[in-house]
Amino acid sequence: MSGKDYLEKVRKERTLLERIIGYIPGYRGYKEKELRRESDRLVRTEAVNRLKAAKTTIKRSFANPLVVQKLSGEDSYRFEALMARLDRVTQRIDRAVAGYAGMFDAVKVKEDKLDGVIEHDLGLIEKAEALRVDVEKVVRMEPGKDDWRTTMDELITKSEELDGLVNRRSEVIRGLEG
Repeated sequence: MSGKDYLEKVRKERTLLERIIGYIPGYRGYKEKELRRESDRLVRTEAVNRLKAAKTTIKRSFANPLVVQKLSGEDSYRFEALMARLDRVTQRIDRAVAGYAGMFDAVKVKEDKLDGVIEHDLGLIEKAEALRVDVEKVVRMEPGKDDWRTTMDELITKSEELDGLVNRRSEVIRGLEG
């Protein structure tokens, strides 16, 4: 689903009263800003949910003491590094500055550029989903084996790439400041 699709979904879910008031001069612009804010929040929430699912899945696989016994110190480090990176990027996405600033907010965002922010956030969802899918694969592997280590290293790299996307998101927002 594209960023514009999310915005359109929010628009379609407006109540009858909201649609009628949308024709009132001045109110429509305000409501459009609120819709964009809601779209931005929905997109980021979706990315966060996928990352939380990935973390829960891998955490459950390591809840088994038999699995933990098989891990060397280096393998335990891989697990802890992945958990820390997933925590960090999840929190950063969840707490990211909204792609829209209200009338009295310190950061003003040009509304005609907001679709670019939503499209960027869609990339966050796609990367988070790819990471979640790979977590599903790694939990079916034998911990401590070479293929498991390689996959864990790839997951750590993917979480770092997501973190980089969050940094770029901030740059995009700053580029939209009015």
